[in-house]
Amino acid sequence: MTKDFIYFKNKAKLAFRKRQYLRVLEILSCANVFLGELNTKQSLYFTMLCMLSDMALEYEDEARALFEYYQIIHNKNNLEAEEIVLEMIENFDKNLYALNLAIWSLQEAEIDKNDGILYEDFEVHSAKVGFKEAFEDLMFSSKIIFTNKNEFLFFVRNLVKFGFEDIAINYFENAGNLLFYDKDFMRLYRKILQNKKV
Repeated sequence: MTKDFIYFKNKAKLAFRKRQYLRVLEILSCANVFLGELNTKQSLYFTMLCMLSDMALEYEDEARALFEYYQIIHNKNNLEAEEIVLEMIENFDKNLYALNLAIWSLQEAEIDKNDGILYEDFEVHSAKVGFKEAFEDLMFSSKIIFTNKNEFLFFVRNLVKFGFEDIAINYFENAGNLLFYDKDFMRLYRKILQNKKV
């Protein structure tokens, strides 16, 4: 069993080093069928290498960096090396989601910039005349374009503060499903809905 595991491990590792990520996935799939039950350490290694190979199909540099990092911490006899790398892959996925959300906001701003005003420009106007008046000035004539999450959250909090709860809820609902995966957005959205019920 150990000899067979080492055979598949070395074969998959070599394929990864040669940048043959689909081949790694094939090897690990065969190993899974051929080897049957693995101990926890072996299973974690195969899971880690599988996830790194999958990640490398789109984010090769990052996956290879994590693989090299694994080699370093594994060589120092770190018994949790695989778990550490698996957690880093998971965090990469979470950060990637946040990054994609920011990129999506920027792309939307680029598409709509002729139809609206950037939030930072709205802030300048708001500083001169006050939030409520600035919002009422633009409410029907322009869209407000947000380039990051914090701008959106700050703006929605101000809508609630100045009595525009229905419009704040509208902003959330029109923003689409992406926002509902973010805990900060959901927390604020729930708070607004609870206040509306009171």
